[in-house]
Amino acid sequence: MKKVFFSLFLLSCLLFPGALFGAQTGFVSSQGIWLSDTTVFAGDTVKIYTVVVNNSYRSLSATVTFYNNGGAIGTTQLVDLKKEEARQVGISYTIPAGSQRITVALTNIVGTTDAGETVTVPANAVVTKEVSANLDIDTDTDGDDIGDRVDTDDDNDGIHDEQEVNLGTNPLKVDTDGDGIKDKQEVDHGLSPTKKDTDGDGYDDKVDLFPKDSMEWKDADKDGKGDNSDTDDDNDGLSDDEEVKAGSNPHQPDTDGDGLNDGKEKDLGSDPTKKDTDGDGIPDAKEVQAGTNPSSNDSDGDGLSDTEEKKHKTDPLKKDTDNDGLSDGDEITKGTDPLKSDSDGDGANDVLDLFPLDPKENMDTDLDGTGNVADTDDDNDGIPDTQEIVLGTKIEEADTDGDGLGDKQEVDGGTNPTNSDTDQDGVTDVDDEEPLVYRRTWTRWPFLMAGIFSFFLFVIFYGVYLQKKDEI
Repeated sequence: MKKVFFSLFLLSCLLFPGALFGAQTGFVSSQGIWLSDTTVFAGDTVKIYTVVVNNSYRSLSATVTFYNNGGAIGTTQLVDLKKEEARQVGISYTIPAGSQRITVALTNIVGTTDAGETVTVPANAVVTKEVSANLDIDTDTDGDDIGDRVDTDDDNDGIHDEQEVNLGTNPLKVDTDGDGIKDKQEVDHGLSPTKKDTDGDGYDDKVDLFPKDSMEWKDADKDGKGDNSDTDDDNDGLSDDEEVKAGSNPHQPDTDGDGLNDGKEKDLGSDPTKKDTDGDGIPDAKEVQAGTNPSSNDSDGDGLSDTEEKKHKTDPLKKDTDNDGLSDGDEITKGTDPLKSDSDGDGANDVLDLFPLDPKENMDTDLDGTGNVADTDDDNDGIPDTQEIVLGTKIEEADTDGDGLGDKQEVDGGTNPTNSDTDQDGVTDVDDEEPLVYRRTWTRWPFLMAGIFSFFLFVIFYGVYLQKKDEI
């Protein structure tokens, strides 16, 4: 903006109407031209006023044109100005800077006589058809209502205008080099207010974290050490070289945005460039929180992925959630419940239950595919279980007495399936040619003779002992 101090003419025509009646048709020269504001700077929009009087015609109309240095700046219409009447007219105008001459002129003047005749008023009939005023408008760059001509710091940047001249900065601009930092701030911090890039490293001072060091401009981890000299720019625990090899971002501590620091991922064995390293549908960070292995989709190695464990509500950190001896994966494969050690509730642990989904069966002695409850011959020895109960044989053992002959074979042969030596002759049925005929065999004589011989030795040695005792 520019400022001008000027004297305003008093509106004597309003204060002293007699002055108007003494004037002829035209401008009131004593009023001249005035502005709506007393203090004006370049760029201010003001009203420019003047006064027109009519003392000659019943009514008067005209075009009022305003000029600045000879160029038209605005026009207004004066319509039906009554006799012995004065009227203020004006236009809005944005004042430029510097010296200027404001002129106002009347044209296209038309009057109505007392007889009612409309006539064109000749120029010589208008006493004052033009008025003017000289203005000198100052600027106010910083908007402090002090014109630049008297202001010692025109841009109000904190640096005196004379000092700005010495520095080579623009006293009308708070940021001479346009780098986003005020001249005063640059001077205070040892930067050049006339260069956007003080150290010439290709980065403007505004974005350069080390504006006086041509070798540094960024500090990703904000540790005060420039990235060019910092071996771990993002301070994530992985050196920049390691990050390049891993494919991670050396300026971003969590490259894949999974919530785990790249260095932490390296320690865990997970991939810092993948949110879900093992592809099990669970982000690495959540796996770490849950205690599962982010680099293995089956943390406990039970055959179920961590995602499947979540689905089945099993423990992804225990191979055998229900401790029944079967891994969770095996239970899902078999159809048993990995959360229950006895899926069918028949009292038999799933790992021992040959029919873990049948509450009525859990054993199959003869492994014929039919459970013992439904099987009429549990040991498949050829003797129905009901008959074995009568015989006293074991329904779940094909050779009750363990003599090498099956129960069925003994029953058919007439031997006792509950006694391994039916005839009690000292020879088991399987080795006895006639297991039903008692025959003394010599098989016991060696043992008998050995016993007799031992007895005689005992008697002899005992006698010697007593003899020696008496001699003593």
